[in-house]
Amino acid sequence: MSHLSADASQAFMRRVILPLAGLVVGLMVSAVGGIVWIANYQTDIAIAQQARLATGALRLHADKLGVSASDYGYWDEAVKAIIDEPDPAWITDNIGAGAEKSLGAAMSFVLDPEGKAVYSRVGGVDGTEDPARFFPHGFRQAHDAWKKLPPDKTYSGVVPYGNSAAIIALAPVRAWEDAKRAPTGYALLFVQFLDGPLLESLSRDYELANLRLTHSDSDVSDTRATFSIKDGSGNVVSRLAWDPNRPGDGLLQIALPFIAFFLIALTALGGFIFRHAITSAQIISDREKRAFCDPLTNLANRTLFFADVDKAIRKIAVGDPAVSVMYIDLDGFKAVNDSMGHGAGDVLLQQVAGRLKACVRESDSVARLGGDEFAVLFSAPLDVENLKETGRRILREIAVPYQLPAGLTHVSCSIGIAEGQDSGESATDLVDRADSALYRAKASGKNCLVIHGEHSGNADGRQVA
Repeated sequence: MSHLSADASQAFMRRVILPLAGLVVGLMVSAVGGIVWIANYQTDIAIAQQARLATGALRLHADKLGVSASDYGYWDEAVKAIIDEPDPAWITDNIGAGAEKSLGAAMSFVLDPEGKAVYSRVGGVDGTEDPARFFPHGFRQAHDAWKKLPPDKTYSGVVPYGNSAAIIALAPVRAWEDAKRAPTGYALLFVQFLDGPLLESLSRDYELANLRLTHSDSDVSDTRATFSIKDGSGNVVSRLAWDPNRPGDGLLQIALPFIAFFLIALTALGGFIFRHAITSAQIISDREKRAFCDPLTNLANRTLFFADVDKAIRKIAVGDPAVSVMYIDLDGFKAVNDSMGHGAGDVLLQQVAGRLKACVRESDSVARLGGDEFAVLFSAPLDVENLKETGRRILREIAVPYQLPAGLTHVSCSIGIAEGQDSGESATDLVDRADSALYRAKASGKNCLVIHGEHSGNADGRQVA
């Protein structure tokens, strides 16, 4: 009887206990493996997100400096004082000390068509220093790249500065009133050092902990959490690094002890992991949204807008009609900033954003591309007459006076419109065509709209509200 009991016990062990134990062990191993995988996956996503934030932060800051440099160069007084009737005092006050004060420029240069400095301000001292002396591995390449751009375009980017780095912007000196004047070839070069104050600001605004410049891999905990700064030959001169957020490490610290000691915790832990994963995914999603949203106006930013335009263009291949893009630039915004302060300018931009959204359909995408430049993507295409009517409505609404904390003011805007009907066209090309139409509108006297490629009416396709 005992032998039978022993056989029965062994059979039960083989048929039930061992398979069950194997199942439990397998579930625990799978759970541990799954948690480890989820933790690593979350960490990978978080670091990739931070890398995109770091790259985008530098690009946006460089673009911002480029917009400011363009404003300084697109100025009749600058053309007169720099080229037509050289006025050293004016250049010092406006290009040197002015940019140093309003833009925080560490260096300012005025360059002739060959790239030779006819004026420089370095460390508060005026002269004619050669920028290549300070940027031997970046200035010539940047100047050559700028020369290849259309004569009304600005170049901006990050270049090596010794063992550090700097953000530079090259903008043409060109006439505002005389739109037919040939390009002067002269340029303004503004420099901001990628140093402590700027790094602290980027670290705070984009949640990149301990953002710093480093020259050694030993100072980097994860090479994925870096942005390489290269010289003109492609050699890495320094790296922008930060301490990456690793949400997966916290998950492992919480989950593994429970699985190790209690089988029942496996079920509870599964619920915890599920909730934690949802929370982490929501955090990542929120950060993604912040990465693609303009923090001042809460509109889409340049990155998201170009992605939406590219997506709309691709739909043309499956039968969608043409894609329409409207490029909008404020007229007189710099004067508001100068007279009322940047705080008033920010309030004005927020009000402009609200008016733009009110002028278009809910399905249309409104974005702030930087500075005082906005854009609209019409998701459901409009015909030419409806596009013009929408543009005229925007011209009227933007021109209505603004009540700001500092008082009443007004601005107008210029609009360029382009349509895309080719699924092979890039978003950049379509937006550039809208930008080109915008410059024609500016050249036509501002407060008007131009449709790219339209020549009816006025010779330049100008349409006035």
